[in-house]
Order: sequence, then structure tokens, then C-alpha cells
Amino acid sequence: MKKPDQSQRYLFENHPIRGQHVSLDESWQTISQQAGLEGRGLTLLGEALAAVVLLVDTLKIDGSVTLQVRGSGPLGLLVVEANSDQKVRGIARQQDKIEEGMDLQQIFGSDYLVITIKTEGAEPHQGIAPLQGENLAEALEHYFSTSEQLPTRFWLTCDEENVSGMLIQKLPGQSTDDDAWDRVSLLAATVTDEELQQIALENLLHRLFHQETVLLFDPHLVEFFCSCSRERTGGMLLTLGKAEVIDIIEQEGEVAVTCEFCNAQYSFDRIDIEQVFLAGETAPASATAH
Repeated sequence: MKKPDQSQRYLFENHPIRGQHVSLDESWQTISQQAGLEGRGLTLLGEALAAVVLLVDTLKIDGSVTLQVRGSGPLGLLVVEANSDQKVRGIARQQDKIEEGMDLQQIFGSDYLVITIKTEGAEPHQGIAPLQGENLAEALEHYFSTSEQLPTRFWLTCDEENVSGMLIQKLPGQSTDDDAWDRVSLLAATVTDEELQQIALENLLHRLFHQETVLLFDPHLVEFFCSCSRERTGGMLLTLGKAEVIDIIEQEGEVAVTCEFCNAQYSFDRIDIEQVFLAGETAPASATAH
């Protein structure tokens, strides 16, 4: 039986090809309920979430992977993040109806998506991928083929209850028999959405690659987590400047901030704001940076 909310890596023993599988249930339901989307908008949010979980585990970094698209289309904002601690979060904002037959550029009102990789102790790496293809899987495959020169295939599926995905990729820096890559890719392409979502990975790999020797690594539990806090929200208010924040309080009676990722609400009255800015003036510069 398939286990919920986990990501698991596998490796082809006789070929320099690796794979990754993810299935999200409770974590996805938490995110999707907060997003309030349906139809294609919900599907794109789920597929993007599965993709970043696959990527952060495949890269094996101590950090995070963020995928975002901002534009002027019906789905004007999509931001998803997964980190090496197996925490995920994501948001999307839909402004208008997504019409039947719209391609990705029309849906987002943008020509590209941005992938940001943050690794502990290093400068963030940012890649820009054209929104080419009929879905996010094709757009990501194009990005890895052209920008990273690393052949990669994605399979992503989503409904209201579950998000699942699978990835196979040539190992970087190693020569791969093209016939082996083509064979593994063709076998993987026979997977169905139902299999991705419902079948235990061991059984799925046997069904797809029973003639290959596949090493399956231990799974990692994935869960929803938001890093917002009252302290971080206060730090954001510091960037607005005291005069502007006080002006909001005089008009509204308080400053109310809602986290877009988890809907947590933080309110600050005049006394709270005085304390925030007093702490900001006395704390070291590094302590107020968020």
C-alpha cells in the first residue's frame, strides 16, 4: 500500500540514471484548501509543488528550491518552495477564469518561470525557464535540457486529494548509453496518473523497470511548514519605515498582516509598533534582516 506524504529516491544500478518519486496527501490538502483554487489553477499549483520536492531531493542540497511565476494572466502568481528538511509550502492567486485551450503563457501572462536554488553557505542560483510546452513537466524538461544540459524527464499529476510526481535524470558528469536512457525513458513514459497516485513505489518500479536492477533508498516524510512568525512580520514592518506604519495605525487602528502561505494573522497596535521599532534601533543590523 502506498505511504502518504513522502519522497523517495532510486538509482539504476547498471546505468548512471537516478530517479525520484513524491506523493503528497495531507500536506497538499492543507495547501490546496488555503489556496481556494479549482480546475487548471489547482492542478498547476499541485504540479509545481511536486516538482520542487523532486528537485530539492534530487539535488541533495542543504537548502531550498523555489519555483515562481508572476504575470498578468488569470493565474497571475504561483510560488512554491521545498527545502532539504522536507518542508513544503506554496501559494497561487487566480484573478480570472482560465479558458479551455489556454497555454501556459496565456494562463500566467508571462513568458517564463524562475527557479531559485539556495544552498547553505553559497550565493543563491537562479535559473529562468521559458514557459514552453503544454504543461509544467514539459517546461521543466526544456529548462534542464537547454540551460543545465542535463536530460531530465518529469511526470506530474494532481487532484484535490493527492499530488504525485516522478523524475528520472542522467547523473551529471557521467557518460550514459543513449540506448539505455531512451529505453528507461520509454518505460517510464508508460506510467499512468492512477499508478503514480495509488501504487506503492516498490510495486511501481517493478511494473515499469522489472528488467532493470533498481536500488530504492529510504523514504523521507514530507510535511507542510510555514516559516512566518510575529518576529519576522515585525522585521518586514521595519522595512516600511515608522512614519508609514504609524500612518496605517492612525487610519485603521492597527496594522494587520496575513501570511499568504498559511493564513496566519498578526496584528500590531501603537504600543506594539513602538516596541518593534525600538528593538530595531537597538539590535545589530544582522538581527533585523529577514
